[in-house]
Amino acid sequence: MKINDKNILWNEYLNSLENGDYKKALSLIDKILEINKKSKVYATKRKTLVSLGKYNKALKHFYKALKINPEYILAIFLKGALLVSLGKLEEAKEVFLELYKLKKSDLSVKYVIAFILKKLGKYDSAVKILDKILEKYPQSAVAWSEKGEILYREGKLIKSLECFDNALKINPNDCQSLQYKGEILFKLGRYGEALKCFKKVFEKNGKDICALMYIIQILIHLGRLSQALEYTKKALKLNPDDPLLYLYRGVILNKLGKYEKAIKCFDKVLEINPNLPEAWNGKAVALEKLGRINEAIECYNRALDIYE
Repeated sequence: MKINDKNILWNEYLNSLENGDYKKALSLIDKILEINKKSKVYATKRKTLVSLGKYNKALKHFYKALKINPEYILAIFLKGALLVSLGKLEEAKEVFLELYKLKKSDLSVKYVIAFILKKLGKYDSAVKILDKILEKYPQSAVAWSEKGEILYREGKLIKSLECFDNALKINPNDCQSLQYKGEILFKLGRYGEALKCFKKVFEKNGKDICALMYIIQILIHLGRLSQALEYTKKALKLNPDDPLLYLYRGVILNKLGKYEKAIKCFDKVLEINPNLPEAWNGKAVALEKLGRINEAIECYNRALDIYE
């Protein structure tokens, strides 16, 4: 193979990427750069550097690519995306605002700017951009969902709920919107409606532990204790070392009058986290119901010590 045969080097480079041999790919792209210092090659090298976890070096290659071609749209977009992943949100915002000047009609750029502004806590500015998107594209489930999340963060629950309802009319399978809708309904005390949302989330994703946690809490609120207990079993299969699940299980067993079993659950909680006052308190209740008063007092005292 001739070292300056660019086509062969490109093929080898692409094969190395496909095979996950990123070190070899990096060596090959450097050889290509010796022959061809075009902006596209510098931008391409970043893929290898990102794969190797060398994010800051990848960023430098975007700067090199854009020095050669300042209007290289893909490089600008990827540079901004990399800055977002590095947590450099202010820099990323400037990159995407620059890109917006070049491509005002690009919907994805508007979405990213709104996302960055949301992350920076600049909610009003983010909502203004999302409203502009929705004026032109009222069927954008993503824009409704993003706006709903911002309003939720601001505590505007009813307006937020309207946004998530709009998103779900367009895309009924949007689990994120379903999750947020469920959380809002839970906070509003509309437990039956919230339960339906979280059950849908769990139907679509049987490993969603967050949805299961809400289902358990709601069923406890509704007094449907046997069902809540069954859901704790499902949750523990997914997350067997979560003290909160054993705590819920203990609380349910106490309510069902199964105090010995409840104590075992609270003991399990305290093995994992001995500083959880709710577990000491739950155990105290069970011991008191069993007539083991001295032990109950000791547990109540432990709970009080932690609360203080």
